[in-house]
Amino acid sequence: MIYKAGTTPLDRVATEDETYRIATGEDIESLVGSIATSGLINPPVLLPIENRQYRIVCGFSRIMACLKLGWQQVDARLLAADTPPVRCAQIAIADNAFGRDLNPVEISRAINLLSADLSDDAAVAEAAGRAGLPLVAAAIPRFRTLISLPLHYQAGIIAETLPLPIAERLPHLAAADAEAVFELFSEIRPGLNVQREILDNAQETAIREGASVWDVLTGGDVMQIREDADLQRPHKIALIRKLMKFRRYPALTAAEERFNRRAGELGLPGNVKLVPPAGFEGPDYSLKLKFSSLEQLNEQKKIIEQLLTSDVLQEILGKRGALI
Repeated sequence: MIYKAGTTPLDRVATEDETYRIATGEDIESLVGSIATSGLINPPVLLPIENRQYRIVCGFSRIMACLKLGWQQVDARLLAADTPPVRCAQIAIADNAFGRDLNPVEISRAINLLSADLSDDAAVAEAAGRAGLPLVAAAIPRFRTLISLPLHYQAGIIAETLPLPIAERLPHLAAADAEAVFELFSEIRPGLNVQREILDNAQETAIREGASVWDVLTGGDVMQIREDADLQRPHKIALIRKLMKFRRYPALTAAEERFNRRAGELGLPGNVKLVPPAGFEGPDYSLKLKFSSLEQLNEQKKIIEQLLTSDVLQEILGKRGALI
């Protein structure tokens, strides 16, 4: 790519034109200090447009820092006015991808810039790779729509409180439902697997109860947990998980609680565990043993012998149906 070095008046730079902006965050203050001390080491790249103005291709933060320093003009690398948009997009991507990983929203911006002039995802992936952003064509569709999400959802993705797999599901929900999901997860900040579990259970509960996901997640029982100032965040997550599971599977959850209560009466040590049938379907229980020596195994043998005469175990095995 051939550039023309030049000095450009800052009042001719269209700072409001963000066509080629990739970065989602700007640390202008630290950049101001750096430029004030060392000068503008890496000049921005500008594209001539109509009315003798220039569009920023890369260097948005550098331009803003120079303006904040009160500069009237800036050294820049000027592109030819007929530079193809895909080339400009690649310059913007390369400038941002050099030395750091792009976040999902930045990847979405890059993909959409390239997609404006390239016909298929394979071509987009190739062009992005040439600019220093390795992409797999099959993954492109899941990133492309991120920039169409509400800005606060995008902020959640950037902050890593809204994982990409959950963000992909929100557009398929009613607006109020999606907002309720986003607000809950932003508030209690569970991990991806727990978010999936809560959302799955909330959706199934809504269907079963003829309600909305918003109703489920903002109901009195959930809000009581969320608004309890004495509960720490991990405790809130655990309680909401338990509540959502109970709402979706009330009979099964109640059976688990009754089993756990009776199994606790057996007084088993931590290395011996009675396991019920999956979903309490079928007659077969299992006993899990953990040991690291023959002495431990011999002790567990004694525990098994005691279980054989346990009235509690006999009741558990004989009254399985009463648990459900």
